[in-house]
Amino acid sequence: MRWMKDEPFYVLVLLLLILIIALRTPLDSDMWWHLRAGEETLRSRIVYKVDSLSYTRAGQSWINHSWLSQVVMIGLFNLGGYKALSLWVGITAIGSMYFVYLQMEGHALLRVGITLLAAFICSVVWSPRPQIFSLLLFALSGLILFRYKWLGKNQLVWFIPLFIVWSNLHGGYILGIILIGSMVIGEIYNRLVEGKSDTTLSWKQIRELTLWGWGGFALAAVNPNGINMWLIPFQTVGVESLQNLIQEWASPDFHQPVQQLLLILLFGTFAAVGLSRRRLDGSDLASFSVFGILALTARRNFGPFAIVAAPILVRHLTDLFSSWKVSLVGQWKIIQNLLEFQQKSEEEINKALQLIVNSTVVLLLIAAAGYKWISVTESSLIQEIEKQIFPVDAVAWLKEENPPGRIFNSYNWGGYLTWNLREYPVFVDGRTDLFGDEIITVWAEVINGESHWEDVFTEWEVNVILVEKDQTITRALKNSGWIEKYQDHLSVIYTRGY
Repeated sequence: MRWMKDEPFYVLVLLLLILIIALRTPLDSDMWWHLRAGEETLRSRIVYKVDSLSYTRAGQSWINHSWLSQVVMIGLFNLGGYKALSLWVGITAIGSMYFVYLQMEGHALLRVGITLLAAFICSVVWSPRPQIFSLLLFALSGLILFRYKWLGKNQLVWFIPLFIVWSNLHGGYILGIILIGSMVIGEIYNRLVEGKSDTTLSWKQIRELTLWGWGGFALAAVNPNGINMWLIPFQTVGVESLQNLIQEWASPDFHQPVQQLLLILLFGTFAAVGLSRRRLDGSDLASFSVFGILALTARRNFGPFAIVAAPILVRHLTDLFSSWKVSLVGQWKIIQNLLEFQQKSEEEINKALQLIVNSTVVLLLIAAAGYKWISVTESSLIQEIEKQIFPVDAVAWLKEENPPGRIFNSYNWGGYLTWNLREYPVFVDGRTDLFGDEIITVWAEVINGESHWEDVFTEWEVNVILVEKDQTITRALKNSGWIEKYQDHLSVIYTRGY
């Protein structure tokens, strides 16, 4: 039908569907310490860079690469609570996926379908954290590079504000540098191996792109952290305990249906490239390979890979479907007749009917998005989910009883405690670049009840322990003079000398 070829309608439907996917209850283990850090920045009017939330790193300088995101988050939270945070995630997701859509060629239906596939893959990492800004700016970087290479429009100057803003929002700015570097490598390959073509960059353009890559890295220092921002990507990757202890840094688990979508995109692109007659461009090959490796190494890289791979898949599917259409029409007259009949039917569609149908679909999707937004941020639901994943009642007990001494806490609850139990500085929270292998490894050894756990508690003067009740350390505590003071479905509290 005619309205099914209306691209603006398609795009609007796509964006509303993405909003529906992205709207969710804004509860994340790292969200809390980001809110607390943003609050500290607003309170002091100085970027929060010296730790005061833990006792293991108290007073230590910290490269707070997400300070601006934290200010945005606490501002939204103060303005509209959980509803504002949920909507922020949804709108940012819309922006990133729209930038991906703009990098695609071919029929709108195909572009919408593959963008939705990419959206489902990205949804794994859509949460109220600064990381979502990185996905947005990464997709925008891809659009700038797409227009430079495929459309011949030089808008690289936009990298100046982009990298300055990005480096203040999140340390993931390095993803943009890697994307530029991938295109440089791919274009060198194109020039040396594939030869000159209409879409191959000249040596002058390759040099220009290289300079912009280095320039983007330099611009990351336009930041309250200065040149220390250059260290962030290496410090984070250098924490060896990340993959073993933190889920988002672990390799994919393809037994989970949502993560299997990555395989569909991965092998679907392989198949499309193999079957289409279009030459695999060197830039596409380089970026697909680099970000594919990153995605297979850590789940947090699903989003960047989907953003890179989706336009590549569409390029080759468009060529493949075009060749199939020509072949089928030439061999079967009935298909040609059907296409002609469809064209005539489209011309006869009443414009008023088209408007009614389009409007009805859009209004229904808007209503669905609004209903989901209200539902997932309803206070009773938030409280229920919060109690399922965080020690809400245990925190209430600690506030009432106020046992003396320092607390040893679960890693996953550290951020929650920094926001909801301010009386007790934590042993560790989600700031892996602050705690590093030294503290995180010690925490893991204690949780697993390894032989020196008592020495750790003595060294750090720990008198209160709040962990999941099924942790190995709880069995050792029962036989070592610690007293169980509280237990619920999720958590347990032990004290010593109280």
